[in-house]
Amino acid sequence: MVNADVFFVFYIVVFGFIGMSRGWVREMIVTFSMVFALFIYQIPQVVTILSTLAGNQGDPLLKFVLRFFFFGFVTFFGYLSPVVARGRLDKGSSSRVEHGLLSFMIGLLNGYIFFSMLAHSALNAGVLDAPQFANLFRAPDGGWNNFFFIKSAAPVVFTGTLLIFMVIVIFLFVIIVLV
Repeated sequence: MVNADVFFVFYIVVFGFIGMSRGWVREMIVTFSMVFALFIYQIPQVVTILSTLAGNQGDPLLKFVLRFFFFGFVTFFGYLSPVVARGRLDKGSSSRVEHGLLSFMIGLLNGYIFFSMLAHSALNAGVLDAPQFANLFRAPDGGWNNFFFIKSAAPVVFTGTLLIFMVIVIFLFVIIVLV
């Protein structure tokens, strides 16, 4: 059985190194796509449609797939994005360490958003408590509700006004800096 804390922290660090290899421009586009997907995910009509599709008595894995599909789909295509302004932003950049560190930090943020959304969706769908998945992860002390990536998940932290503010700021950043 794998400790869930170690598993998630390991993969967030992996996302940091992926971000460092891709560059901060591409990582900002992924951050924008993830925040936009969170924004869409929290519209009440979307939650109602997903709950209706999954049904109350459905399989936990089906509920999880329906809850996480849209977010994963948008994130996947965010990672497929091209380099937008490579020529303009990379000219004369003599500080590769700063760019690498910025890319690593944005990659860590993207990893946090992705894996906290994954854990939050799994808990809400009932996958973490399902008997067929009980041997996959060891629950943290105090149960899954005290697990950091669920207690401080992106859908919990980025709600309401903060989420709208983040969408506006990242959208403006993408328009002003990258375009």
